[in-house]
Amino acid sequence: MTPTHLITVAMEIGDMLLESGAEIYRVEDSMRRICQAYGVDNAEIFAVPTTIIITIRVGNDPPLTLTKRIFSRGTDLYKVERLNSLSREMCATIPPYEEVQRRIEAIRRFPPYSLIKQVLAFSFVAFFFTLLFKGTLSDAFASLFISALTKVIFNALEKIKTNAFFENVICGAVIALCALGFVRSGFAANMDKIIIGTIMTLVPGLAITNSMRDIIAGDLLAGVTKTTEALLIGAGIAVGAAIPLTFLRPFLGV
Repeated sequence: MTPTHLITVAMEIGDMLLESGAEIYRVEDSMRRICQAYGVDNAEIFAVPTTIIITIRVGNDPPLTLTKRIFSRGTDLYKVERLNSLSREMCATIPPYEEVQRRIEAIRRFPPYSLIKQVLAFSFVAFFFTLLFKGTLSDAFASLFISALTKVIFNALEKIKTNAFFENVICGAVIALCALGFVRSGFAANMDKIIIGTIMTLVPGLAITNSMRDIIAGDLLAGVTKTTEALLIGAGIAVGAAIPLTFLRPFLGV
């Protein structure tokens, strides 16, 4: 594998890992190990949630540097697992460039969960969280329907490339507004349980966990960046939920 091919492959794997929700130290370590497996010990990788920079030097040749800007990040643990397996296999068997590219494209083309599956997952998570917080069965069913609507709206907002803060403001407002409607109609009894149970589907728990792992691993810049991002998402949820509660609740008498 030529140095150009190697740096391209390492960047593609690191890019997909970061976009799929992997920790920063995992991204940097995977890219470094791939370079070392192909005989390049002098590899410098710097990754933050929005950018990856890799520089390699082979012998007395001039260094090669590649930079990749990351515009979208999500959570796809299946891709993370497949990419980790590919990285380990590359380190163990040193496959040729064409084989690696074929495997990368297969992982890239693997379809995400369908909208129906995502909606069902969100709905049942909200349903059981509401019961966990001592809500009634009717409260849980209200959360189930609200979370299904929220997931559809969330995915629609993601498709038009809105920022995470705005997405969560809108979804938080939808949750609170629908909870008000269910309680006002008499279908459900505990508005607070409905809101809390449904909002749990939006809480960035994985982002907070990964930020702590990055900080513990010594990647302070990446950890602080992810922590700030998670706090902004939480603030967006709170602001969105507060809008209908502040302006509509007094008029509805709920």
